[in-house]
This record gives sequence, structure tokens and C-alpha cells, in this order.
Amino acid sequence: MLMDLNERSLAEQIKFLATYRGYTLKTLGEEFNKRFGTKYVQQSFSRKINNCAISWEELKQFGEILGFEVKLELVEQTKDGG
Repeated sequence: MLMDLNERSLAEQIKFLATYRGYTLKTLGEEFNKRFGTKYVQQSFSRKINNCAISWEELKQFGEILGFEVKLELVEQTKDGG
């Protein structure tokens, strides 16, 4: 892809992808508030990202804004079916 993000924290990945798509944390927060009816102030939005205090739903919403689909996909099953 763009670069290997596997070794990066979730916060670093979100920041990188936001920058790649032309957003700053400030503009990403503003777009998030606009699209999803939230009222994060910049400081609390940045803290949420930096502390990785993000719900699965919020992560999918970030993906929506940035043009990515966020999903979990089972790659292979173990012998016990798990």
C-alpha cells in the first residue's frame, strides 16, 4: 500500500491516512462532527486519537471520511474452528 503501517500505532495510522487524504487532525475532527453530529472540541478529539480511545464504530466512521473500508476479515481458521 502507501507504506507499511503494521508497525505503527492506531493513532499513527489514523494521522498518516488523514494526512495522505488531505486532512489535519483539526479538519478531520470538524468533518467528523459535521457528518456524525458529534460536538468534539479540537483538544478532546486529538486526545481521543492520541490515546487510541476510539470505538469500533468511530474507526469505521474515520474510514468513511477518509475513503477506506474498515473491516475484520478471517484469514484462516484453526483446526478447532476458531
